[in-house]
Amino acid sequence: MLRTSGYPAAILAAGTILAGCATAPAPPVVEVEAAAAIRSAPTYAASIIRTDYGVPHITAETYAGLGFGIGYAAAEDNICEIAERTLTVSGERALHFGAGERDQNLISDVYHRALIASGETERLLNGPAESVDTPSPEARAIAKGYAAGVSRFIRDKGVAGISDPRCKGADWVREIDEIDYWRHVYAGQVLIQAAGIASASPPDQGPQHARAADDPMTETLGLGSNAYALGREATKSGRGMLLGNPHYPWEGQNRFYRIHLTIPGELNVVGAGLVTNATVGIGHTDAIAWTHTVSTARRFGYFELSLDPADPTRYMYEGQSVPMDRVNVTVGVKTDEGVKAEKRVLFQTRFGPVLETEGLPWTKERAFAIRIMPQGLRTVDQYLGIWKARSAEDLRATLQRFQATGFNTTAVDAGGTTFFGDMGMIPNVSEALVVACSISDFGRTEWTRRRIPVLDGSRAACDWATDPDSTARGVMGGSRTPQLVRTDYMSQSNDSHWLTNPNEPLTGFSPIVGDEAATRSLRTRLSLKLIEDRLSGADGFEGEKFDLTSLQQVMFNNRHLGGEMVRDDLVAACRKSRKAKLAPACDALARWDMRVNLDSRGAHLFHLFAEAGGIRFKVPFDPADPVNTPHTLDVTDPAVLTALEKAVDTLNELEIPLDAPLGAVQRQTRGDARIPIHGGAGPEGVFNVISVGAVEPKLGWTSIRHGSSWVMAVEFTDEGPVSAGVLTYSQSTDPTSPFHADQTRLYSRKGWDDLRFSPAAVEAGAVRRYSLAEGAEGCAGTERLRPAACGAAVAAR
Repeated sequence: MLRTSGYPAAILAAGTILAGCATAPAPPVVEVEAAAAIRSAPTYAASIIRTDYGVPHITAETYAGLGFGIGYAAAEDNICEIAERTLTVSGERALHFGAGERDQNLISDVYHRALIASGETERLLNGPAESVDTPSPEARAIAKGYAAGVSRFIRDKGVAGISDPRCKGADWVREIDEIDYWRHVYAGQVLIQAAGIASASPPDQGPQHARAADDPMTETLGLGSNAYALGREATKSGRGMLLGNPHYPWEGQNRFYRIHLTIPGELNVVGAGLVTNATVGIGHTDAIAWTHTVSTARRFGYFELSLDPADPTRYMYEGQSVPMDRVNVTVGVKTDEGVKAEKRVLFQTRFGPVLETEGLPWTKERAFAIRIMPQGLRTVDQYLGIWKARSAEDLRATLQRFQATGFNTTAVDAGGTTFFGDMGMIPNVSEALVVACSISDFGRTEWTRRRIPVLDGSRAACDWATDPDSTARGVMGGSRTPQLVRTDYMSQSNDSHWLTNPNEPLTGFSPIVGDEAATRSLRTRLSLKLIEDRLSGADGFEGEKFDLTSLQQVMFNNRHLGGEMVRDDLVAACRKSRKAKLAPACDALARWDMRVNLDSRGAHLFHLFAEAGGIRFKVPFDPADPVNTPHTLDVTDPAVLTALEKAVDTLNELEIPLDAPLGAVQRQTRGDARIPIHGGAGPEGVFNVISVGAVEPKLGWTSIRHGSSWVMAVEFTDEGPVSAGVLTYSQSTDPTSPFHADQTRLYSRKGWDDLRFSPAAVEAGAVRRYSLAEGAEGCAGTERLRPAACGAAVAAR
């Protein structure tokens, strides 16, 4: 690969537009007037060094320049994802792609058009400077710079010049501006009940779309993460260590993207963020390392509305009939006959929008409104605060101030103090409030079974409470959310706060946050066992306690706790059955090493057995021994062998050997290649989670839905942090990119890449370097113009 020379930050600050290579400098590709204009007023300037696997290390003198570099680099690797996300939050999917299956694009557009019509994004941007809801100048600079960087890439390449065939020449790829970015932030990662909101209509009218069956839980169904924060009592060095291991989709807007950001003398942060974000969301500095895991806390709730008998679009509140607000939305829909204007009406209440699904009907007597905790635009400032934190306490204070994360946060500082907290916006709903305000069997059942509050919408006393330190109305105050500080360890694998550290269970919180003294998942139990085995040295790795090498070994040890607990009893029951059809399965499972490595034979057979419901325990859960119970396979339950027979039948029908090695039947397709993937299903007790897509005859599973995505291990030392990671699905979604599959192959062989935190390490690994600068006039993309002064990017490619 071509190695090119770079230029110091002082030159960038002067606005000089230069490029060069190892042999001779390349001439400027700008007109003299444009170059002069930029020298006099460089609004955005950044230098980028790419190291192995295409990782961009971005240096700038300002936050605007940093955002500019992030936007440009991200667009180079993932322009189609960025452009499609912009299309989505602009409410224009149906305009370009049609209504979609079951009106999916139309529903998305109606939802996002309603968000735009509310004017909330603009209101928050223009709020009082002292408000936690108003983005700081630094946050706005990052956003403006990001938009300018993305737009600059589009101008440099031209839409027709984009290499990714998915959006090459597409009329929906356009330059973006600051408001596009903030609309993306405001909309959030997932849509909660978008179809139910867009479909709701009064009982005397027909449905606006096919009746929605979506559930607010399905948006994050299957998503998860592992997190270890290892304190000074748990490490060989007596310093802090961290493992971040989110289990996120391998395709789409929720993919991670590796970045390293530096403002000399002010900021140095490395890690990964979502591909459409301008932030490091999971990473480390020289003082702090942090990660997130999916929380069990419900961040929404329903209000059951008693309707006015004379008008089902009015509801009773404190004895008065109150009209619902109507939000009129018009969406353009591409059809065979051209663009058709579709008009929809959404109904809004004091609690939030009315929704209608199969389980939440709108009748003449009642309707349901959903209230969702609004993170607003706070997330960028929250991450700025995390990046600047010097201790676990600083990080905790930042989370309490903004309450802008929808996830658990697990962190450790260089001195070895660990932290766990679920401190985002959680509805301030107590058990007592639910008892007093649930007015239907449906509401009581939702709370008992799923911890979702369904409260009486006719009484002010049933609204969510507000604490003295709540950062928004109805939000649980940060001081009342689950938090823990220790110097041994924290372990989080998507169960509730309760057993983050078994030595100090967290109790006494509202069920809306999570369950307590209840069965933990097999993955949570394995996670805790892995730590205890490492602390004692019982895992067979070198010595006791953790260092970077042993943490990496633990991450990819690929133990299968479910197999360890039931395999032997299952084989015995299988052989005792004397069923000829099961005999090969008995032998295959007996030879299985109870791992999910590439050479583990029979792991896929056990996976199908477990997926069919075959893991049935005889000894029940004991809250006094939560890490080891329940246990022992109940071989008297006929469902056990029935599940095994089903697994055998499935593999026989697919013509897949029962004893095939996992690497031969679990792979990720990249072009014409199928890359073997290790790991397995979390519910079965696998720490290194890999969730597969559909299985194909003879081939097995040829695509990964979600699982280990950004894997990061950090060790603080006396010389500074040492860290390594791997982005399992690789840096670029562009199938023509050299960075489309390289880290996937690295993951396949259990490899890690140095995160190169220090400037010296970055320089030592430099593969490509280039500088960007842009002038002030019309170059931020805010007016989507293309003045000559904006075309001055120079990069050796």
